Amino acid sequence: MVDTLIGREWHLNVLRASVERLRTGSGAAVALAGEPGIGKSALLWAAGNAARAAGVAVVAVRGADLAQSPDVHAACAHVVDAVGAHAAAGRPVVVTVDDIHLLGTDEPGLVGRLLGSTAHGPVLCVLAYRRRQLAPRPAATLADASTGLLRLAPLDPLTREQATELLGEHPDADEIHRQAAGNPQYIKVLSALRDTGATAEAGASIFGELTGLEPEALAAIRAAAVLGEPFGVPLLADIAALDEPAAVRALDQLTGVDLIRPAEHGSQLALRHRAVGEAVYERLEPSLRFALHRRAADALAATGAPVAHRARHVTRAADAQNPEHLTTLIAAARAVIYASPATAAEYLQSALPLLRGEHGHAHEVHVLLARARLLSGEFTEGRALLDALSSAGPEQPDGAALDSTRIERRLGRPFEAGALARSGLAALAETDSATAAALHAELADTAYDVQDYETSRMHAETAAAIAARHGDRVGEAHALAQSALGHLFTSDEATALARAARAAELIDATPDTMLLTNLAAPLQLGMTEGLLGRLTDSERHLARAEVLSWRTGQTHLDGELLTVLANAQCRLGKLGTALGTLERVARRHEGIGEHGGNALEAGVAANLRAAALHWRDEPGDAEQVRVALDRALAIANDSSTSWAIAVRCFHAELVLFTGDPVRARSLLLEVAGEDLSGISPWRRPRWCDTLAEAALAVGDGAEADHWAAVAERAPQQPSTLRPFALRAGMWAHAALGEHEAALTRAQESVREFTARGERIEVCRTLLAASEFALRAGRADLVAGWLDRVALLAEQCGAGRLATEAVRHRSRLAALADAQPDPQSTSAPLTAREREIANLVSTGMTNTAIAEKLFLSVRTVESHLRQIYRKLDVPNRAALTRALLDARRASRPPTP
Repeated sequence: MVDTLIGREWHLNVLRASVERLRTGSGAAVALAGEPGIGKSALLWAAGNAARAAGVAVVAVRGADLAQSPDVHAACAHVVDAVGAHAAAGRPVVVTVDDIHLLGTDEPGLVGRLLGSTAHGPVLCVLAYRRRQLAPRPAATLADASTGLLRLAPLDPLTREQATELLGEHPDADEIHRQAAGNPQYIKVLSALRDTGATAEAGASIFGELTGLEPEALAAIRAAAVLGEPFGVPLLADIAALDEPAAVRALDQLTGVDLIRPAEHGSQLALRHRAVGEAVYERLEPSLRFALHRRAADALAATGAPVAHRARHVTRAADAQNPEHLTTLIAAARAVIYASPATAAEYLQSALPLLRGEHGHAHEVHVLLARARLLSGEFTEGRALLDALSSAGPEQPDGAALDSTRIERRLGRPFEAGALARSGLAALAETDSATAAALHAELADTAYDVQDYETSRMHAETAAAIAARHGDRVGEAHALAQSALGHLFTSDEATALARAARAAELIDATPDTMLLTNLAAPLQLGMTEGLLGRLTDSERHLARAEVLSWRTGQTHLDGELLTVLANAQCRLGKLGTALGTLERVARRHEGIGEHGGNALEAGVAANLRAAALHWRDEPGDAEQVRVALDRALAIANDSSTSWAIAVRCFHAELVLFTGDPVRARSLLLEVAGEDLSGISPWRRPRWCDTLAEAALAVGDGAEADHWAAVAERAPQQPSTLRPFALRAGMWAHAALGEHEAALTRAQESVREFTARGERIEVCRTLLAASEFALRAGRADLVAGWLDRVALLAEQCGAGRLATEAVRHRSRLAALADAQPDPQSTSAPLTAREREIANLVSTGMTNTAIAEKLFLSVRTVESHLRQIYRKLDVPNRAALTRALLDARRASRPPTP
């Protein structure tokens, strides 16, 4: 019973306090009111236990027992007499009455007599009831008493946090809480249904409500449970095999006991809650279920109900002798295949036994079922279905070739996918069709996977043109986003930006129901926008696709979708959010394993996880970084796809971050080649930046300068990689001792990274620039940069960057303390003024200085005004520059 008391701490305290008051001879009454299953009975049980533990007598009765007693008046009088006997003897007593609404009109006046007894002795009366079923007379009695000794204690639904405590770490906790409307009993039933499909134990109390129902009422509620949706009397009568008068009587009884209620909309009726139907359905014998579903299917067909309403019943009572059942299942599968591929697969699986011999629908059923398996991420099962269909004969619907291509690519076999797509195009009678457009889009993807960007662009442009002619806005957007990448990787950034912008317009104007038919479109757009440096737009489109994927069960793109989304989040500096996204990627791979395309997604995800953990830098993260890096490299080593090459390049960068520049250089040149010919010219500035940083780390100025020059010479360098080329120049100038030039490049790079929202890269560049500024004697620039790094690091949750900012600030302070005291040509500074001036030069605020020196802020400000006057400087920046000039002038000449 403990879990039923979650969220009821206040009620428990009220009851315990009321029990304690009995010791003083005072009586009280508490009314617990709420929906069925909200926890009233559990609180009565807790009140009785608390009383017994305190040595107080307990009289516990149930409204159902009293109402079913042969002599209700006598039974009620016995309860009142028992309570009165204790009170007359001065002995405290607690009386609990559950379900007082079952007393009906309460003619014996039990409620009023018990409430009255609390005024004459140490009696605690605890009543529990459902407001909806409470008759007018007891309701009036309670209303009158609530102004006196009676304390109303209504039970509200559980909050989301309380439901989590009840459910534990359930993956669907949010959805269960929403569907159950916070009702603990319903939460248990729906949780049991999702976990095991067995709701019998969780719904035992619901099933107990059926006790005492007339046979007609039992038949009616079973029919309602099978139907599972709002209904009218004629429909329910047909399913329950009752005539309408009998059905009306049955529904009257069910409404009276609150098992049936008016539906929210219209004049129909419905079960009190879905959980009630699940509990009743669980107890039905298989033969009765079958018969009820058969009647439901027939009754709904007779009324012309939509196939979506009929299909659920046909799947559970399909009849091979009824041709309408097969067409119903196929039509329903077509209608829901994108909104719920798992449901479509269920319909189609039920249709398979209805196919006989060379049935005309056989091809369509198999193709649809393969597509449902593909959308659900069951690639191997989908391929087996299509292979069987292919071996049965050469004539196949267009969709078979398209789905076969998609499955092969998702299994990480781009060459096989490309061959199938070309074969499918060659076999098409009409090459200007929606299927042709989709096959060209698949060819664009397979060409991209093997870095043939010219071919990818050509197929994407063709697909976009065909889709536009057919009014397929989602397909057009998908192809335009592919085309944008092709243009970007072939040095036409202006066209790439225009194509991506048009694709975004189409996606943003498309409703979810249409977007579901091709979730690859927002995925492709998000990936393209990320490569174009439009990270906020990228995250927005990817997040929309992820929500639709989760809502519908279209999991075929989950791994890639979540990985690309996590990449955008990492680049935006949302480390905590990115790690949460990557956890979902890991759970997906645990469920389906890693193979083909899934393996490469897992490699990219491992790299991203390593990067996020590296910058987060919490205890234990270092070991997790090492494990993630090793895993990423192991996955990518045997593949030559663009994904695998990216995995290995980013792996090399992370090795550099973890302090091994020699190995990082070796790893990067191994995959890219000594002249970087192994990677696209478009991508080279990104990795030249890494190589230049590694060269600086080992003190090789010539090599750093070489990689900076390669980055600058990249043909028609896209703006998205311009900040990396600039930073490569920063590393090179620093390696050659040209610190002023390095600072210029650093500031240019920071501006570019800032414009794209890449907060981690901004921090990395500012920290490096701070180091170079200190070496160049430009400490006046450092304090502001470090303030910015500290703020961004806090926003990102990047502990490593925050620590580096503190380290640089300490060096800045130490540098200030180590220099001779500055002297003005007009008047010397006092010791306190010198102290404050040195602290100002480190970037500390007046408030921070006041706290450090145990002064008031006003005193610090007064000293600062004197310092400005004596040194003839207008502000803090000028003061810092004056101090540095004084320190440089005081240094002995270098031999």
